Amino acid sequence: MLAALAALALVKIWFFSKNADITLADVLDTGVLGLFTLTRVIVLIAIASAIWTPIGIIVGLRPRLARIVQPVAQFLAAFPANLLFPVAVFLIVSFDLNPDIWLSPLMVLGTQWYILFNVIAGASVMPHELRDVSANRRLKGWLWWRKVAFPAVFPFYVTGAITASGGSWNAAIVAEVVSWGSRTLHAHGLGAYIAEATAEGNFHRIVLGIAVMSFFVTAVNRLFWRPLYWYAERKFRLG
Repeated sequence: MLAALAALALVKIWFFSKNADITLADVLDTGVLGLFTLTRVIVLIAIASAIWTPIGIIVGLRPRLARIVQPVAQFLAAFPANLLFPVAVFLIVSFDLNPDIWLSPLMVLGTQWYILFNVIAGASVMPHELRDVSANRRLKGWLWWRKVAFPAVFPFYVTGAITASGGSWNAAIVAEVVSWGSRTLHAHGLGAYIAEATAEGNFHRIVLGIAVMSFFVTAVNRLFWRPLYWYAERKFRLG
């Protein structure tokens, strides 16, 4: 059923694009922009994972600390990232920074917290028996993290990373083009393409950009996130 709907959507988009004089070169150019945004998403999720996974484990294993950290993280997750756009524009212009690099963190400001939330949840339900066994076996340092902590929270991490990744694609539309006053900064990417098409009122380019973004998100989910999710569920799910 879903495959039939997807095929129908592709046919509709094809005829729509054909009538709008959108060429194969336009589609290929949009695909290249999608690769720029995909690279940003991969790098940002990797950085956020490296930061928030160990922090989430430490917090999740300490219930009192979790009760303090979780409300703060929830507030930060709800904080509108566009309020930081003026600061970003000011810093990028003042220090003559590359917008392709320094606008990228805006994509993950609101989505990174899904990783933290889920890792905290995974660490908080880690069985006491597992902790006792690791203590009896005197597992410490990197060995404990590699053999106990990371495997225990891995299924929860994957769920958070999937959510954060999808949210970052959506956030790219507002993060790759940032305006403040008379200054407008552009990063090369699919989000900027859609944002600029929207500002111009170019409905055909909007449809093309959204179609290409949907293709990238679906392909990444099918080829990477879904296999990783099932692997985590089969191999690392406790209980």
